[in-house]
Amino acid sequence: MKFSVPKNILLMIACFLLLDTLNQVQTLMFSTLAEVITEMNNHTLMNHFGLEPTETRLAMMNSIMTTTHEIGNALSIIFLLPVADYKGRTFAAIHPRFGITIAVAVCQLLAAWFQASEIYILGQFILGFTFCLRTFGTQIFILECAPDNCRGFASTALIFSFVFGKLIMFSTSSPSLLGTSSLWFIFPLFVMISSVVVYILLLRFPDSPKWLVQQKRVAEAIDAIRFYHGAESKIYETVNNVIKENSLTKENKLSLKQVWENDTLRQSCLIILANMMFMQFDTSYVLSIYTIMFHNQAGFTTQMAMNINLIITIVLLPTKFVGTILLDTLGRRPTFFIAGIMQYTKSILIFATSIIIFISGSSLITQIMYLGVEFLAVLVPATGVNSILVLFVSELFPPSARTSVGQAMMFGSMLINTPIVSVFPIVNSIFPPIFFVPFVITQVIFGIYLYRNMPETRGRAVYDIIESMDNEVGSRAASILDEKLPLIRNRARTLASKRNSILNIERSRAVTFDHKFTPEN
Repeated sequence: MKFSVPKNILLMIACFLLLDTLNQVQTLMFSTLAEVITEMNNHTLMNHFGLEPTETRLAMMNSIMTTTHEIGNALSIIFLLPVADYKGRTFAAIHPRFGITIAVAVCQLLAAWFQASEIYILGQFILGFTFCLRTFGTQIFILECAPDNCRGFASTALIFSFVFGKLIMFSTSSPSLLGTSSLWFIFPLFVMISSVVVYILLLRFPDSPKWLVQQKRVAEAIDAIRFYHGAESKIYETVNNVIKENSLTKENKLSLKQVWENDTLRQSCLIILANMMFMQFDTSYVLSIYTIMFHNQAGFTTQMAMNINLIITIVLLPTKFVGTILLDTLGRRPTFFIAGIMQYTKSILIFATSIIIFISGSSLITQIMYLGVEFLAVLVPATGVNSILVLFVSELFPPSARTSVGQAMMFGSMLINTPIVSVFPIVNSIFPPIFFVPFVITQVIFGIYLYRNMPETRGRAVYDIIESMDNEVGSRAASILDEKLPLIRNRARTLASKRNSILNIERSRAVTFDHKFTPEN
């Protein structure tokens, strides 16, 4: 399979990469400027509320900052994500994100000037609204514009935003540079100015061809395909594929209930669920939130922890370039297998490190083991495996189902991550090793399921992927009925036709069509 990326797709990814990096800088301020945030909380408690800044109250302030961020994320999934369906992918991925980025930068700038945690908390709440637009809305927009042969690259290229954000923050947020109460206002000011430039660059991109076809605006879709794929590409063949993809369902929007009631789409949902459980039920999120704490427990100082993060990020930067092509060259299944092995090794290693620290305390051995954890924590996402979840939403579901599935996926991630982060401080104060036991067990279960059931979708048109899955699910159901339930075969087939009527594909049409009415019969 020839792998090439049109220049306008590369330019589109580069612009969103810059915007993602700016949002990542806003997110990383909470963890990298921990001492500055603590000073601000001290000032707020004493001067604004007349309270003594005890350890409990400071912990409460930090908890409020993380909780408001999650609340904003939840509200955005409900109210902002559906905007992509009725206002367009371009509108959802560009305009709300720019407004939110500016609003957060203003809040953080005012918080820095007035040493007011209340304004910073408001900024954290608004910042939560960008998460679903970044991780789903923008990704779907890019994937719907990219050609079939480079969807994997398009879904993974934005991984550099996390790297660039870390490079910016870990290299400049040291107390000897900008990480002071009097200088950290430079970060939100930098974000504010840069986001205006990026916004102007993004205004030139047309909407998703798939969304335009869904709105019956085929002529505009042809122009958009010509813009994104190039004038020399097979434009009308691509338009035909997009029309077939859009014609998979008659409705423009499917609810999650409708999706689940269909045999084929339910199988796709199970694959998404297993992938989400494997990737989210992991130590990565906890390691990123409490990175300084983990380093300190392993025997490193705070400054050493920041230096280690910076060095590992720089050393492993080339692996990100390799990861962007793995999904399109090796395929989805081999990439997942490689990343899954590394991720499970990381879980085992952090579990063993925690046991040694609990028994004998930190030492050179725990420092070396934790360095291994840090290396694996960077190498796993470098494979591009974190993008498979959104990639499968765009490949295993028709356009009318993607928003409802995306909302369920985002809420599912929150339901997994929030308890993990909330429970960790309590478990860590009692018996830290037990916290990592569930990760070691669940990753085996869901990893085996995914390796057996994950489809290979590399370079294939979406309508072809869904029709192939439908044929496979149908043949599997028919064989079970023929072998085990012959007495209720006719009734079961009638029910199957009702369930599959949501998909307008060859098998569903054949099942619901009575061939006795054909002329030859």
